[in-house]
Formats: sequence, C-alpha cells, structure tokens
Amino acid sequence: MERLIVLSPGKTTAINLAIQCRNIFGKYIKVEPYCFSDDLDFDISSSLVVLSSPSIINDRIQVLIDKGLDYIIGRRVIHHKHIQELLDLPRASEVLLVNDREETTYQAIAQLKALGVNYIKYYPYYPGVDSYPKLDIAVTVGEPRLLPYEAKKIIDIGTRQLDITTLADIAKRLGLIEVLGDNLSSHYLNEIIGLLNQINDDAKEMKIIGNRLNTVANCLPKAILYVRNNGNIIVSNKVMYDLLGAGEKDIIGKNIKDVLPNLSISDDKDNDKDEIVSIGGNTLFVTSNVIEGRDSEDGIIYTFEKSEEIEKNEHIIRRLTTRKAIRTDHYTFKDIIYEANSMEELIKRAKIFANTDSTILIQGENGTGKELFAQAIHSASKRASEPFVPVNFAAMPTNLIESELFGYEGGSFTGAIRSGKRGLFEEAHGGTIFLDEIGDASLDFQCTLLRVIQERQIRRIGGTKEIPINVRIIAATNKDLVREINKGNFRSDLYYRLNVLPLRMPSLRERKSDILILSNHFLSMYSKGKITDINQFINKDAIKALYDYDWPGNIRQLENAMEYLYIIGSEEGMKLNITHLPEYVLNNSINPNKSLIQEVLGDEMIWILNKLMNSNGCGRRHLSELAEKENIKLTESQIRSLLNTAKSLGLVTSTAGRNGTVLTEKGHIAASSSNN
Repeated sequence: MERLIVLSPGKTTAINLAIQCRNIFGKYIKVEPYCFSDDLDFDISSSLVVLSSPSIINDRIQVLIDKGLDYIIGRRVIHHKHIQELLDLPRASEVLLVNDREETTYQAIAQLKALGVNYIKYYPYYPGVDSYPKLDIAVTVGEPRLLPYEAKKIIDIGTRQLDITTLADIAKRLGLIEVLGDNLSSHYLNEIIGLLNQINDDAKEMKIIGNRLNTVANCLPKAILYVRNNGNIIVSNKVMYDLLGAGEKDIIGKNIKDVLPNLSISDDKDNDKDEIVSIGGNTLFVTSNVIEGRDSEDGIIYTFEKSEEIEKNEHIIRRLTTRKAIRTDHYTFKDIIYEANSMEELIKRAKIFANTDSTILIQGENGTGKELFAQAIHSASKRASEPFVPVNFAAMPTNLIESELFGYEGGSFTGAIRSGKRGLFEEAHGGTIFLDEIGDASLDFQCTLLRVIQERQIRRIGGTKEIPINVRIIAATNKDLVREINKGNFRSDLYYRLNVLPLRMPSLRERKSDILILSNHFLSMYSKGKITDINQFINKDAIKALYDYDWPGNIRQLENAMEYLYIIGSEEGMKLNITHLPEYVLNNSINPNKSLIQEVLGDEMIWILNKLMNSNGCGRRHLSELAEKENIKLTESQIRSLLNTAKSLGLVTSTAGRNGTVLTEKGHIAASSSNN
C-alpha cells in the first residue's frame, strides 16, 4: 500500500480522522482525507481506505468496492480527553447535542451515556431534524459550524475518534502490527490512565468516572490494581476479585500490603518493576507501572497475568503477526503421484513418522520431491493446523542465518529494525520447521543448531532471554552426510540428532515406471486438462527416449521437459516425434543407426543437413545449385519447403548475411548421427 485514505461525508470529520491516523501511521505511509464533495480519484490498487462509518457506503463508494476497493469500516468513540467540561455540568442539565447526521448524533449520545455522562438530558440536532429546543448549552462533536443559533455556552468535545480495534485493524492490513502493536497498547493504556487522572476530590465526579473506569477495567483479561502513593487501592477489577476470592469491599480502600503481603513493594518510584508471585495457588507474572499525575493521584498500576495465559497469548500473537502468511494448502500424501512399489513403501513409512514429533531427515537428489514429502508429513500430523516454515540453507547468506532463524532485539546491529524481529523458529512455534539443504550449513551454525535441538529454546541476537519453542524439525539434504562427516564438513553429533527417522527419496531413474504417469500429470497441468495421455501427443520412439534418459534433474527436470513439449506441440499442431525432444534428451537418446534417422527425417532432409554442416551454412539458391550438380532431384521451391520444416523442428535457423541458413546444435546432432 502507498496511501491510507480516510473517507467521510464531511470534510471536518475526514480531516480530523486523518490527523489521528497520521499521528500513528504517518511515519510509514501517506495519509490523506477525502469527503463526498471531493473527486474520488485516488488509485484503489495502491490505497487502503478507512470509511468513517458503514452507513456512508453510497452508490459512488459501492462502484469502487465492486472494482476491488480495499477498505476498513471504522468504529468510532468519543475522545476521552475532551469531556471534562461535560463532567463539570450540574446533574439534569439539558443540552443540545449537535452533529452532522442523524445516525452519528444518536451514536454520540449513546457513547456519552455509556461513558458515565448519563446524568445529562440530551436533545439531538442535525441538519434536517424536524424540531429542537433552543437551549443555553450546546454540545458539538467537532461540528460547531452546524449550530442553528448562538448558544450561551458551547462545549466542543471534538470529532469522534477511531477506536483501538480499528487502529489495530489498519496496522494489521498495512503489515505494521509488529512494529506498532506495543505503541497501540501503550496508547490505549495511557487513555485509561488519563481517565484515572481526571478523578478529583469531588464525590460526584469520583463516582461518575469511577463507574466508567470499573467498566473498562472489568473488560480487561488481566487482573489490575491501581494504588495511590499512600498504598491504598482505588481501582481493581473482577479478575482480581476472583483471584483473591474477595469482593470489592475487601479490596478497594485497603492498603496493598494488607491485601497482598507477599508482593514486593518498593519505595523506589523511578523504575517500573516485574516479578513473579503466587496468589491462591496460581503463579502470576506481575508488572508495575509508575503513574505520575497530579498530586495525590500519583501511584502505581499493577497488572497480574497467569503464566499459562502468557504462553497462550504469546502463541496467538505469533500466529496473528507472523511475517509469512500461514498457508493452509500444504501438499498431502494424496498429492504424490506414483506407481512404483518403492514409493508405496516409502509413503507407508512416512505416514507412520507423521504420527510422531521425532526429528526426520530426508535425503535424496535435487528434484526428487523432498519438500513435497515434508509438507505431506506436516499435513498428516497433529500439527497440520499450525505453521509450516521452510528454510533453505543453500539460498541464505551465511551472515544472515542466525538473525533469520533466531531473530534479534531492536538495535542489535546496524540496519536492524528498531522494534526487533522474530526469527523463523518463533514463527514455526506449534508447527513444523523444514530445514532444507542442511548439508550446506556452516560448522559454526551447526553447533548453534545442535543446542537449539537439544534445549528447544532460542535466544535472539542481542537478547538475554531464552525463548521456549515447540516445533517439529524436518531436515533435508542432497548430500551424503556420512561422507561430509568424514571430510570434516558436518558434525557427527548433529547428524545423529537429525537422523532419528531417516527417509531416502529415490531418484527418477530408480522409479522409471513412474515416468509415464508423471508425464501425463504434467501435460494435463500445462494443457489445463486438454492432454491427459502422452501417447496421444508424442510417438513411441520419443516415449522410449524418455524412458532411456537418466533424468539427472529428476522429477523437476521431467516437469520442465513436459512444459517444453507442450509449448512445442501447441506451435506444431501435430503429433511430436523424437526430434522434438529437448536437446539434452535427444543428445542422449538419438539412435546412431543411419536408417532410423533417415526414416524419421527422410533422405532429402538428411542431404540438406549434411550440406549445411559441411559448408557452415548457405542459402537455398546455393543448395539448389549443389543439388543440380549432384543430380539430386530437388527444386528451389522444394528446398524452401524442406528448410521451413527443418526450422520448425529446431534443426536450422536463419542468419543475416551470406551464410543464410545454419544448423542448430540439434541439427548438428541429427546430421552427425546420420553419417555414423
């Protein structure tokens, strides 16, 4: 995304919401306000649009949605910072609530009442309303220009802001949740603290704000205590009451030393503290945050969280904010195409391995389908709904391996993301990590990896905390690791840690009975189902050549060959023969028997190929003259036709200059073989 668009019916609302978004996301993306009076001329392919409410979707916006507009419907709330004047109004005061539309006017009234400002009588006003009283006090939600008369007192509580869930949705859609998640949470907590700081000694205001804060506090999943500097508890919540097995009267107003005597209470207010305590048989992680407000409102907020909830939430966060989208369409054993008995036995063994969490080592040549098997094992395991994270050591620079696999803390090295980054092992938490081409890992990293496999813990670069990981490891290599151990290139202790459950992938030359079924599959795939039988597409000699070839690139090379043949066949519009095969197959498979070459290409074509080879190329007129001298009955027109056929078979190519037509490598092979 290149731009974040904030769209609202009115310009004022659009501008104010854009300012809010710019304060949070402006460092990372351009933020622009739009209203209904503007031309909606932004590029929808590079923009994320935040709609101020669901009711603004009109015909113009619907057209954009139908074209693929990427949008979020905003949820908006009263800005807590601007309601202090309302809190000062006497009970039963009557006010005119002014906003731009009927829907948003009634929403503002409902939200003010929900915040505890429910002792005021509100009368709605919006352009087009049938009737309204002319009151001394008018409250406007960022729209003072809409006042129908000059009121004695005007209270502007500002445009309703996007709530924390909408901001989180925006961050997630922009890929910024990992960068901004902590800041958003802190911003939300600061709003709660800001509300706490509005409490003053007046009993009425204490009750109003206290009720509102209790509502917010009881919605939090963590237990909380807000303690004044004198140690007295002024705010708690239901989770805390349940942990202590006590009621509100047993906690509020009491000193924290009496309620939680085993909690460390420090006189040092300069630093926030963390500790572990036991309450009611539960092990809790306690965080204390020093609050500096106004006079007696200074204090500390304690939050308590069960250790099992921390692990659960950490797992959820890993899933939701992972840098790679978690795929759900991994290959399964049903996707493996085979007829060979060796593959049948291999799959039976792999299915047994899938039911365990033991480490698997898959060995085999390149192109044999090692990652396909790894995904199939993952899909058949109890971890199937969790991440499958592949790592290719051959493709990863040595100096980046540790930071990619283990992550790093912010500021660990030049170029590091300020907030730090999780590694691939953390992203695979709960699922499977596939260590491909493990034989290419450096000896230094092999030592580190061995410790991770043994301890099931990782430590980020620049970090001091050990992070537990729950992953199933599947490693793969195309190298003979025993030979690499003997050469000193691979650690024997790591080999034995990885080689708990070994699987060896057979090469294609070891399962030649699968060549036909695999060829049919690839031809069907590239032809989108038009070709399902290779026998209908190429002749028997060409099929035999495919069987005779050793396929050093294995299944991947066979797939490439089928793609090549499909493209050639689409151009030719006829059944292909041995001369249409890729040059690496033709070079290996063409029969040096002269009669077979002549049978396939014909005597006249062989004559032309020989002349071109011996002369390093020439034109059809010169070929016609040579034919006449050698009493070969070929006219210039027939030679032109034969050259066109040779060109379509890839045997010759035309060049600029006097050489005219020259042989390709494929043509040289055919011409040379015909002379043997």
